[in-house]
Amino acid sequence: MRVCGKSDALRAWLAAWMLGLALAAGAEFRIAEIQPKLIGDSLQFAGTLDLAFTPKVEEALAKGIELTLVIDVKLNRVRRFWWDQNLGRWALRRSIRFHALAGQYLVSDPGASADNWESFTVLADALKYLGALNELKLTLPEAPPAGDYSVDLRVGLDIEALPTPLRPVAYTSLSWRLNSGWTTWGVAR
Repeated sequence: MRVCGKSDALRAWLAAWMLGLALAAGAEFRIAEIQPKLIGDSLQFAGTLDLAFTPKVEEALAKGIELTLVIDVKLNRVRRFWWDQNLGRWALRRSIRFHALAGQYLVSDPGASADNWESFTVLADALKYLGALNELKLTLPEAPPAGDYSVDLRVGLDIEALPTPLRPVAYTSLSWRLNSGWTTWGVAR
């Protein structure tokens, strides 16, 4: 005679949840390297993002869903006896989509116009291009004073940019939670 019916259901739910975590752990976003520099009144940097999609995200992309990544950048003045002072904040957007008729992945460039897309036949090449940050220049209102500075950076999949019917699925599924988390990098002058 079984007494713990609720306990078995809880165990099954917990096992399914942990399996979902294990499957989602196969893909992630990571900031591999960033070299930020302050030059005059602008923050310039180059770097590499390691991007990998989960199978669910790749399936949506293959079905024609455009995916938008947001690269958040914060410039901070490091202060010894007080909280760091935020001098600027930017959100760079890059998109990737699959063109079924041409059989190619199209990737937007953050510095170019909305109609400028690079095309790739292989997803791995498209993700490599999507993760390459080449000499980005972000303008500040004025030249920052002398001192020590840091840049906080993260990249994530923008769920709000997905089609409306797909958003509830993306919010509740671990497969769609692709985010690097914040990383901090020292700024050269």
